[in-house]
Amino acid sequence: MVFALLRGSATSVFAFVVICLALLASLLLAVWMTTTPRTRAARATVLLAGGLALYGLIIAGIVLSGIFEKAFVPFGPLFLVVTIAAAVSIGFSRLGIRIAAGIPLPWLVGFQSFRLPLEVVLHDWYLTGTIPESMTWTGSNWDIVSGIVSLAFFPFVSRWRALAWIANVVGIVLLVNVVRVAILSSPVPFGWDVEPKLELIAYLPYAFIVPICVGGAALGHVLLTRRLLAFRVGVEK
Repeated sequence: MVFALLRGSATSVFAFVVICLALLASLLLAVWMTTTPRTRAARATVLLAGGLALYGLIIAGIVLSGIFEKAFVPFGPLFLVVTIAAAVSIGFSRLGIRIAAGIPLPWLVGFQSFRLPLEVVLHDWYLTGTIPESMTWTGSNWDIVSGIVSLAFFPFVSRWRALAWIANVVGIVLLVNVVRVAILSSPVPFGWDVEPKLELIAYLPYAFIVPICVGGAALGHVLLTRRLLAFRVGVEK
């Protein structure tokens, strides 16, 4: 049934949940920091928290319905596209504009460093047989590089703006690669011959890797790109 895939170590699953909660908390903090006055900020943050909670419950309900186990195609790829699109749409909204303009540039770059510990978690899941090797740095997923680059560059991007662009481009390219590898590693007709097939979205809490982690990375790149394009000159704060 739905929890049959729980083969990752307790430590790695706990770390994954912490990463997801930290990403959600980062979004709430960004809204709080970029909304004025404080009363409006509090209201906006609470409303967003409620919306995210409802969104999570809806996703959990979909997963628990067993729809991905019964018909991974077409619902698996559709879930991937829709949830990423939902995250990206936030970046192009008025809220996204406010966050992109109001959050310090180093924070926008450093945000992507969560991909480093996430890749460590994925490697553990490979070792325990939860996912195929193709989804790790020993396979075809090199997203750990984006986490390392953002972590190494963020303290210096205010002074050397080109570093922010480099981190952003590297992260976007590797994120696109992650999506490519994930699709080809899943049980789609044109997928790779890997074992086990990638079916994280059919199980909890693993399913949240798409809307929170992949979607969060995509949202972060939209915000960072908007910031870099909007403020072409001057010293970043």
